[in-house]
Amino acid sequence: MITKPKNIPQNLQSGLVVSLVALPLSFGLALASGVPPMAGIIATVAGAIFFFILGSSRLIIAGPGNGLVVLSLYGVGVLGNGDSFLGYQLLLGAIFTSGLFILLMGIFRFGVLSELFPAAAIRGMLAAIGLIILSRQIHILLGLEPLASGAFQLLAELPHSLNLIWEGQSEAAAYGLGITSLILLFVLPKVNFWAFQKIPAPMWVLAIGIAYTYLAPSFPLWPQLSADKLISLPSEIKEAFVFPSFDAWTNGSFWSISLSLAFIAAVESLLSIKAITKLDPEQKRSNSNKDLRALGLATMASSIIGGLNVVAVIARSSVNLNNGASNAYSNLFHGLFLALFLALFSTQLEHIPLAVLAAILVHTGYKLTAPSQFRAMAEFGRDELILFVFTYLITLSSNLIIGILSGMLLTLVYQLLSLGKGTYFIRSIFRPNVLLFEEQNHKFHLSVKTMSNFLNFLRLKKQLDTIDPHSELILDFSLAHYVDHSVLEHIQQYRIRFEAAGGSLELIGLDDLYPSSSHPLSNRKPRGKKGQAKGKLSRRQKFLRLFAAEHNYHFAPHEVEDHGRFKDFDYFNTKFIHLLRNRIQCRDQSWLWCDIHFEDNDFYGNALRHASMAYIPLKNKTAAFVLDKERLLDRVSHLAGFRDIDFDLHPDFSQRFKLKGDKEKAIRGFFSNALISFLESHKQYHIECNGRGLLIFDKERVATVSETKQMVNFVEQLTEVLNK
Repeated sequence: MITKPKNIPQNLQSGLVVSLVALPLSFGLALASGVPPMAGIIATVAGAIFFFILGSSRLIIAGPGNGLVVLSLYGVGVLGNGDSFLGYQLLLGAIFTSGLFILLMGIFRFGVLSELFPAAAIRGMLAAIGLIILSRQIHILLGLEPLASGAFQLLAELPHSLNLIWEGQSEAAAYGLGITSLILLFVLPKVNFWAFQKIPAPMWVLAIGIAYTYLAPSFPLWPQLSADKLISLPSEIKEAFVFPSFDAWTNGSFWSISLSLAFIAAVESLLSIKAITKLDPEQKRSNSNKDLRALGLATMASSIIGGLNVVAVIARSSVNLNNGASNAYSNLFHGLFLALFLALFSTQLEHIPLAVLAAILVHTGYKLTAPSQFRAMAEFGRDELILFVFTYLITLSSNLIIGILSGMLLTLVYQLLSLGKGTYFIRSIFRPNVLLFEEQNHKFHLSVKTMSNFLNFLRLKKQLDTIDPHSELILDFSLAHYVDHSVLEHIQQYRIRFEAAGGSLELIGLDDLYPSSSHPLSNRKPRGKKGQAKGKLSRRQKFLRLFAAEHNYHFAPHEVEDHGRFKDFDYFNTKFIHLLRNRIQCRDQSWLWCDIHFEDNDFYGNALRHASMAYIPLKNKTAAFVLDKERLLDRVSHLAGFRDIDFDLHPDFSQRFKLKGDKEKAIRGFFSNALISFLESHKQYHIECNGRGLLIFDKERVATVSETKQMVNFVEQLTEVLNK
């Protein structure tokens, strides 16, 4: 989507910085894919132009991506049968076909694909891609051409490559520049010097590599780089344009490669778009289907003249965001700058050592598969770590498609076993499980029941997308028996969006479920299962504990029996109280607030309910009554014989509240002027008296933290009024 030109200098600067990062990456990704380096530049320029015109994501940078390197390299080898140029032409045909598939995905609204994959499986696939890139490029970094193909075989070949260096069979200049570049890529970003902060580390190593090739001939003692260790560009621009071949369309490999390219490109793009949207300070939403259509057309245009697939890339988009980009013009400028560099400095670019480009790719691959990725998954709990490692290993030993599908299948089986109810699990996936209603103006309550996982998240997402982020949303999992990490991660992104817009999103009802770890986004499982963590507090419980500590209240999250405090009220006549949890109580025990779990006998049978309520014991026995908000029907109910106790001296109270009870005289005696004045000046609650105590609550659900603070404050002040 073309935006109105604004902040041009800011976006021009951001586009320049991104182009400096994209230049070596475009060359490197193309070479790692087994195609000429110009294929990466063509994809970058095509992505910049088409995504600028047709895309909706304002901060996304489009170009060649890491996730397709392995598949593209495989396609050149399989389709060409040893002829690299023929393989390149046939791969371009497969890329064009994959672009058509991506376009159709956008047309038929497959943009929801990114919501259907478990987070651990996606991260496992990306980590495997990182290791595959690293395992191949590390040999090129050392100035050698790898012989093996698989990641494990390539890593096993590393000692042999090191031995070749020791025997002097690799050029010292090649591995010297490669190792030096890799060290600088890790070190320079950590050096607190303005030049290293402003100019990306890949550009520094690129400049060092070019400078070395220029200066080495002037210094006889410096080892020289042979021509085959430097990047090769066509002498004329028209020679860079290679047209696709569709001669292999009857070959099954052609279609499997095309479909795989489309699938991985779509998933990588959708995940990148979602991640950048989360980081966007303005939290502007994008149209994923529109972006897929733009990427599909860009890929088709790129392949027609010799370019790779075009995807939305997270790393370059992050650089774009961090350098102050504010609209899609930065993406356009970065592509134009690359074309300008090629037109003006093609001779200088031919002095780039391949080992330097390999170092950039090794650094990129390491960041994807670093030990920190495994530690991050371990923080989400053992479940997510197992799924992550499983997808990682399957992807390395087979391919990307089998890896992600295997990860999805294992996640599904693992969740089914965790819930322990196979038929219930299957039914829950296909049945509606969300209910949204507006409690009051711009305040919504969204209830989720049974289970919520990566497969049925789309129902929840559909409701979340209908709510204005300026509103207040309470997302209630009180009736859910299982909530997975992927869903909680999606909700976290919605929470950020709501807060950025001035609204709020608060989760309630997770206290019943045990988290897999202390991380707030870990899986929530049914309680009482063997091996599950005990004593871990939910995010809400931690806030309640902090609130209680700040006011010198006693907080107890564990379950206890009612002991007769609540069950004697009329409200619970047809209800069975199971337990009390998350109790907040003042030190002198003059009132109690808690979450009550009870069973309600309604029209549809027994249903488990959860609600936050307060209890105030009365010093003197009085008459039973019920005090509630007076609604429109209550004002005419006297015509049917229902009596509302009014107070002539307090017309406002009589109009706002409905008060009923059998012993009117005793009730009037209880409602003193001070009590009525207090109730008139505070939030209205349902208050019920059984003669010995008061039951107080607002909504028939678990209260949010802010609602809890408000209710506890009300109860404490009401207790003081009653004691006076």
